[in-house]
Amino acid sequence: METIMQINGVVNNFVWGPPGLTLLVGTGIYLSILLKLPQIRYFFPALAEVVRFRKKREKDKGIPAFAAMATALAATVGTGNVAGVATALHLGGPGALVWMLISAFFGMCTKFAEVTLAVHFRKEDEHGDWRGGPMYVLEYGLGAWGGIWKPIGKLLAVLFALFVLMASWGMGAAVQANSVAEVLFMGWDVDHLYSGIMIAVAVGLVIIGGLTSLSRVVVLVVPFMIVFYMVSAGIILAGHIAQIPAVVANAFQLAFHPDPSVMAGGVAGWCVMEAIQRGVARGAFSNEAGMGSAPMAYVTANNTHPVQMGFYGIVEVFVDTFVICTITGLVILVTGTMTYAPELTGAQLALRSFELALGTAGKYLLSIGMILFAVTTILGWYWYAETAVTYLLGIRFESVIKLLLLVMIIFGASGLQLFDAPGYEFLNNIWNISDTLNGLMALPNLIGLLLLSLTLRRIVEDYDGQTVEDMPAGKLCVKEWRGRLVMAACAVLLPLAIVAWRGGGQEPLHKQDVSLQMVMDSGKFVFGVDDCFPPMSYMNADGELVGFDIDLAREICSRMGVACVMQPITWKDKDAELAERRIDCIASMSVPLQPLENMCLSEAYVNDNLVFVVRGDSRIMWMRDLKGKVLGVQAGSTTFDALQASDLYEDVTVVPLEDNISVLRQVREKKLDVGLVDSLAAFYFIRSNKERYFILPESLSDEDLAIGFRAEDKELRNEVQKILSEMKADGTLGKISQKWFESDIMIVR
Repeated sequence: METIMQINGVVNNFVWGPPGLTLLVGTGIYLSILLKLPQIRYFFPALAEVVRFRKKREKDKGIPAFAAMATALAATVGTGNVAGVATALHLGGPGALVWMLISAFFGMCTKFAEVTLAVHFRKEDEHGDWRGGPMYVLEYGLGAWGGIWKPIGKLLAVLFALFVLMASWGMGAAVQANSVAEVLFMGWDVDHLYSGIMIAVAVGLVIIGGLTSLSRVVVLVVPFMIVFYMVSAGIILAGHIAQIPAVVANAFQLAFHPDPSVMAGGVAGWCVMEAIQRGVARGAFSNEAGMGSAPMAYVTANNTHPVQMGFYGIVEVFVDTFVICTITGLVILVTGTMTYAPELTGAQLALRSFELALGTAGKYLLSIGMILFAVTTILGWYWYAETAVTYLLGIRFESVIKLLLLVMIIFGASGLQLFDAPGYEFLNNIWNISDTLNGLMALPNLIGLLLLSLTLRRIVEDYDGQTVEDMPAGKLCVKEWRGRLVMAACAVLLPLAIVAWRGGGQEPLHKQDVSLQMVMDSGKFVFGVDDCFPPMSYMNADGELVGFDIDLAREICSRMGVACVMQPITWKDKDAELAERRIDCIASMSVPLQPLENMCLSEAYVNDNLVFVVRGDSRIMWMRDLKGKVLGVQAGSTTFDALQASDLYEDVTVVPLEDNISVLRQVREKKLDVGLVDSLAAFYFIRSNKERYFILPESLSDEDLAIGFRAEDKELRNEVQKILSEMKADGTLGKISQKWFESDIMIVR
């Protein structure tokens, strides 16, 4: 499995990295030019087409076009519109939102093109129902060229169908079910297994009737959930309307040209690249333009011309990204959640934003929205799975795919509870592989779009050359309009009722954290330091406390406008010192692999190794020579913890000592055979002594050093982090590093 996941990682970096995203966006740009910007030319006709509900004609054998779009939106508008946008902002900054919209502009053309081609090449199945999608486009579109193109088209079609089938089990079922189960567990303490069973039953009752019952449900639920989420987010944006212009301006600024006074040139360029890649990737993941999934729903609809169905693809991307993703991003940015909780990402970041703005009501609103998004995504992906299996094996396997989908829903919702840690690891692997399969779906689809682009242009030109009389349409259905208006009214009233029920108003959770204000009010900032950790912090020959951390702390306090108090602490008691508020933070805290429960950390500012120091006359050359030797280590330190966790611990005699300097002194006095200390202390000790010492070429482990704060003191941590970033940008951090390390080894971004 490890080998499979390594291969998956390489492929994922290709399909969701610069190569795949360049092909994705490049195809949209090429088609936009070739088809003369249909996303602009047809935008208003497309809106008119979508809201023009028509009665079914006698000769129509498919579902209504609006129902087809609702089915496609069911799969497209999912948890990615919330968690995906939040992740893009967390990793790429506010500028990622701008690049998400830029990619979506060209994605509107890509979705229009793939829907139009799919409808043009659709076929009837054994029951006389319409089937289509990229697999039919590739087989019958490329196959019509004859020769070598026929087997190439068939191969690409089969690959696409296989990718869809496998992705539907993972991304379409397991991942979505797990999202719902997590929301129900966090919000209402519902057991994951019970959630999985409830979701499976609900989905099973819908899909048992095939596309007909599926379309009837999504036509009601999808418009409701979109309006519900828009109103919920709109309540927040209305309360922060004054901040929106500044947030939008800042997003555009960071998308193209970060402030050089804050970021150095190379860092600024990296930030722009991150914004582009994260924004484009999450945008494509959200609206699925270019992936070829949505056409499998649109081909089932009644229509008079393929281009008219392509209109629905334009509106779908617009609603998904320009509306839903944008308001999600704005909610996160105007509430300032990325500042108050920079450690959060994904759905947790979005949930905190809603809670910051609306308190408990925000949790309810986003939870309901996430549940609707996830369940409808499962329904939409079920149809894609059925279409893929019908193409590969025929309609007789429809029942099998339904059963497998329901099994994956239960497993996805409760994998950890059913199988403990191995099940959780397996489920994580499914998520990662499904993400890759989602990206792989785009490759054969984009190849088909590019190769058949001239055919696509002829179809569009044919539509442009027709008159209104050439395209008969069904009669307007007033009953449909009334039903939609009633549903929209319910979707508007429900979030308003929830806000009123839970008291509404803003619950400024971030104001509960008064750590920064307490420091400012007291006029002093107390740093806890290890006074025997040169060159970070130690007593010099004159009895003065000096070192890198001392200079760093003084500069931070100077910029905050408070007095700097350096408090030496016993390292093994550091947690108690912090918890009992005798100090405000701890300098040179080792960054552990797992998050700390009682502490939050700044970004790491220097890298450290745990190294073995021996005397120059020692016969010890490698770690294998340490067996049976006497080894000294600082008690109560992460170094001691790392030693205990290693295989070496049982092979040596361990002597816990007070600090690193005590360890190194006993090595010098030959009371120890070897000392295990931080590399920073080791290098300083060796440079400061005339005797010869060696550091073994093998280190025990790497670790980063950061500043530690109480878990609830995020305001104070964020202020210090901001100052560290400023010091890195203006060169102050590098100067302090040069003074103590003779080079700039700072790793602050």
